[in-house]
Amino acid sequence: MTADSQGNDITTVGIPVTGYIGLGPFGSPFPTPEAGNSAILTLNPSIRKIGLLTKDGGPQFSWEADGDPIEFWQDGYSIPSGLANVTLVVKAAQTDAFVREIISGRAPDANNVVDIDGGGHSTQYILFTEEAFKNGAIRRRGAPNTQVTSVKEDQNTRGEVLGYELTFKINRSPSIGNKHFREWLINP
Repeated sequence: MTADSQGNDITTVGIPVTGYIGLGPFGSPFPTPEAGNSAILTLNPSIRKIGLLTKDGGPQFSWEADGDPIEFWQDGYSIPSGLANVTLVVKAAQTDAFVREIISGRAPDANNVVDIDGGGHSTQYILFTEEAFKNGAIRRRGAPNTQVTSVKEDQNTRGEVLGYELTFKINRSPSIGNKHFREWLINP
């Protein structure tokens, strides 16, 4: 179907059906533009999927300019400062070793113990998301340099999933032209 007489095309509306979030060690191989555009993508084995997400816990990217724009003497001329706040928020549903490692910055020890510093940790990751939409489209996003900036555990409510809201700061990366993340949109 193409756009209607008003320019609207309902077949391009993104209605998420499923997907995943994957993290790998900082510096791990990152998908090339060609590989990410393939209908079937095989990620580097170092990228591990977070697992189940809560019903409302799918990827929520946010980006906004930070700082005042650089203004020029001539009225009406300015450029962005170049600074930005770029984040991804997801809500993990699984309480497993990998989610605990993301929260604490280290894998549980032989006794299944992790010591958590509420001030955070400095572990860097590469991050990859894939979302499949009802119309058959696939959107992939990858960020070669991310860090966990906050963790918020859901209220422990009987009979409900205990989720962990994970916020990742997405940093610029020279591997993608000093941008924050790369996006692919594969239409059916």
